[in-house]
Amino acid sequence: MSRTIFCNSQLYFSYKLPSNKLISFKQMRHRRYKKKMAFQNNPRTNTQHALNHFDMYYSNYYKELWPSIRISLLSQQKYCALVNHCDESTTFKTESILSDLGAEDFIQRAVDISTDLKTEHSQSIETGSLLTEKDKLIGSDDSDKDNTQPSHRSDSIVFSSNNEPIDEKNTSLYDFMPTNKVYTQREFLHQELARQNTFEDTDYPVNVITEDIPRIPDTLKAYCYKRGNIDLFPEPTISRGNSKLGYYMMDAASLLPVIALDVQENDNVLDMCSAPGGKMLAMLQYQHSGTLLCNDSSKSRLQRLTRTLHSYGNQTMIDKVTVHQDDGVTLNEPSFEKVLVDVPCTNDRHSALEDDNNMFKPGRMKERLQIPALQKHLLLSGIMSCIPGGSVVYSTCSLSPGQNDGVIQATLEHIWKETNIDISVVDLSYMQKLFKDTFSFYPSCRFGQLVLPNLRANFGPMFICKLKRIK
Repeated sequence: MSRTIFCNSQLYFSYKLPSNKLISFKQMRHRRYKKKMAFQNNPRTNTQHALNHFDMYYSNYYKELWPSIRISLLSQQKYCALVNHCDESTTFKTESILSDLGAEDFIQRAVDISTDLKTEHSQSIETGSLLTEKDKLIGSDDSDKDNTQPSHRSDSIVFSSNNEPIDEKNTSLYDFMPTNKVYTQREFLHQELARQNTFEDTDYPVNVITEDIPRIPDTLKAYCYKRGNIDLFPEPTISRGNSKLGYYMMDAASLLPVIALDVQENDNVLDMCSAPGGKMLAMLQYQHSGTLLCNDSSKSRLQRLTRTLHSYGNQTMIDKVTVHQDDGVTLNEPSFEKVLVDVPCTNDRHSALEDDNNMFKPGRMKERLQIPALQKHLLLSGIMSCIPGGSVVYSTCSLSPGQNDGVIQATLEHIWKETNIDISVVDLSYMQKLFKDTFSFYPSCRFGQLVLPNLRANFGPMFICKLKRIK
């Protein structure tokens, strides 16, 4: 039975419990407050922030493919074992161990397929290799387009008609146009996120050239398990009498940028964002006579790269490598035949699984918004560092179309408007044929190739685009 109590000229409501204890309205309100605070003390994790972001933007871009990609990102990642070809005895023993585990050399399988494709590619080069990307991918008749392919554009995000800032030096009161809507800081933030995670095609003509399928040397060997097998390789150990590790575990898709780069015998190579060193080690398996400059802006990451180099490389390999710490955007002297620009990105698989060093931590929002601009500047520096006739390969481990095709398009537009450099996109469609038994590819990239995570082939994501500097 409830009753009213007057105390200190304030009105309190209370009710009688079976234990004959009275609980005031203040106490009840305090209990609810404590419960609310307890709820607020359990915020979302960084991985939850990442998944919410992916669901908001990637689901609209990849459409029916997204559920499969999402569950694959959250599942056990597959790895390959890159064989260390530092000496013949080590190589033979390592390959024997990997074969006994049931793994197969997927690089050699691609080499076998390439033998049949090289003739086809040679014929296409003879018949004319210069096309526009728009004609090549979209076709001249819009009615023939496959409407079942995922769309590049967002159907749920609407932008204002004009978000360009007004240049105060060249305007007057008569030029002022009243805005249709006043945007809050939060709305501007969402617009910027939407802009970076969608890709709008432009009408700029893009030259696409077809090159011969890259040479893959016998010394580049990488083993992985068959589709559907998610077993892990044992950690490589140093055998008695041998000071070098036999293989290096990495995402098999990370080898595709190295293969696309097509390092030749006398090439001088720049690995612009080299740490932690997996792609460096893969390039050293080419055993070419040129130099390899491995650059990174992080001292700690370069220390990890140096440990990798000395754990796997013989003295010939070590002497070939120059380790350099600098901001990649400062490298712009045309000195290299081949340039690899494996840029920092949102690292989607790591962001979906690990809270530590997660790019989607709320406090790193500003840093994340600056990623596409940094990627563009790094790619521009890579192009500037490449001699005419040389090649640049751009890669990310992100699914973001803004960080992939978007950065390529922004870079090409800058090159056309601001420089006298002539550059073309190299057709990499042969990769889908060479590695069809190993990777799952996204079918609708604008400028390059994208490996999609898949439960049966859970590699990637990995985006690769190759550019040829003509002059």
